[in-house]
Amino acid sequence: MRLVTVRDGDGRRAGVLEGDHVLVIGEPLDVAIATGYDFANAEGDRRPLADVQLAAPLSPPTVFCLGQNYRDHLDEKAPIESKDPEFFVKAGQTIADPDAATVADPRVTAKLDYETELGIVIGRAGRFITPDRALDHVFGYTVVNDLTARDRQVRPLAGGGFEMALGPGKNFEGATRLAPWMTPAAEVGDPQNLALTTRVNGELRQSNSTRNMIHDVRSLVSFLSQLLELRPGTVISTGTPGGTGWGHDPELGGTGLTPPGCEPARYLRPGNQVRSEIEGVGVLEFDIVGP
Repeated sequence: MRLVTVRDGDGRRAGVLEGDHVLVIGEPLDVAIATGYDFANAEGDRRPLADVQLAAPLSPPTVFCLGQNYRDHLDEKAPIESKDPEFFVKAGQTIADPDAATVADPRVTAKLDYETELGIVIGRAGRFITPDRALDHVFGYTVVNDLTARDRQVRPLAGGGFEMALGPGKNFEGATRLAPWMTPAAEVGDPQNLALTTRVNGELRQSNSTRNMIHDVRSLVSFLSQLLELRPGTVISTGTPGGTGWGHDPELGGTGLTPPGCEPARYLRPGNQVRSEIEGVGVLEFDIVGP
């Protein structure tokens, strides 16, 4: 089952994608998740996919993003160790529509980078969730590309080393890409056994598995719930593996590591086509254009 959001006049309505048609129901996907809507027995208006406009499936006010959650991503750049999961937030305003191109604007960044990640969608609110109950609060999963302005995120210091500025490096127009649909957790199965890839113009740049996360889905949900109540529709992006453009940027501490079977990474440029895919979850594709 693939769950989508359809633009309907001035509003947004949930839908179930069925081949080349969408069954459109009467409320936004965020609301349907929060109220426990039975998507398996959905009723609504069946429309041809070609006649509807898909929006981003969710509109969370905040997206939690995990950093440094794969060992090979740690190894491809200047080392920054952290005992607890490193996380930052992205404003809801950064979420792009599925059919919108990403603008590589030199006024924003000259080093636009990609990060394919598994996105967790919270379905049941909770605080102080224990790891053994964490998956009970997960409604489903989606594909996220956490686009990053590396030259705003990482800054060389005059005396050597680097400083980090995650706010400006991660928050700009269109910086958060979500796949056009989300997939219910029951259909995904084990979230720690999913192949993850990124291709740019057909070249394989990232290739890994969620089994190699340093902090798994259960521990991430539990950790974040110690700080804030996790509410339905919240998205948690679980970090990216190695194979980013940063890893091949010596100016910013890149070590030149290339994942097995992949091509050496480069930053994104106008004319690039990006394809992020996670096994059993979905596919996210978008173009890079100039301003």
